[in-house]
Amino acid sequence: MRNGAERCKIMIAGVGGQGIVYLSNLIVEAAVASGISASVSEIHGLSQRSGIVTSGIGLGEHCTGFLARASVDLLFGLEALETQRCLPWLHRNSSVVFCNHRLLPHAVNARTAEYPDPGQLARYLQNHCREVVCIDTRQLLIDTIRLNLFCLGVATRLAQFPLETVAIEQALARTSTERNLEKSLEVFRQGMECERNPTCL
Repeated sequence: MRNGAERCKIMIAGVGGQGIVYLSNLIVEAAVASGISASVSEIHGLSQRSGIVTSGIGLGEHCTGFLARASVDLLFGLEALETQRCLPWLHRNSSVVFCNHRLLPHAVNARTAEYPDPGQLARYLQNHCREVVCIDTRQLLIDTIRLNLFCLGVATRLAQFPLETVAIEQALARTSTERNLEKSLEVFRQGMECERNPTCL
């Protein structure tokens, strides 16, 4: 792996319609093409729009996609409340990329959960994890349907990210239609430039 680690546990969390299954498949495709063993857990949740969805990926020999508490090395949180729900799975050396995008899950609409303050959540994560990037989606000029690819681009800047950029771009080329490839690559590369972009807090 790029960072020298022997294994990496990845969790992706959000709500239906944010491309969690596609992002999971893309990461696995890039890993396998790079000669890295990959395993995906069962996708949990509802794929319907606004349903909670989480996915677990294990990279490395004998590393399954099953995620125990305090086992996740890299978390993609595509929605703030679902990021907050994942806190028990993180540890002190975890890396986190999450968005303040408000796509209210059913629990909030049903008033069984309170929506978190993204700023407070970011500060908590920064005090308890190794690397944290909070993306302010209010100023991003991209389609929300491709927010998953932007987050993936952001993650490539993290010290713990396990895959080479070229492997991801090649996986995008294999999994995207010709019509969508150019835009998908553009959004992914915008994410890679995020550390120099004021939309990332």
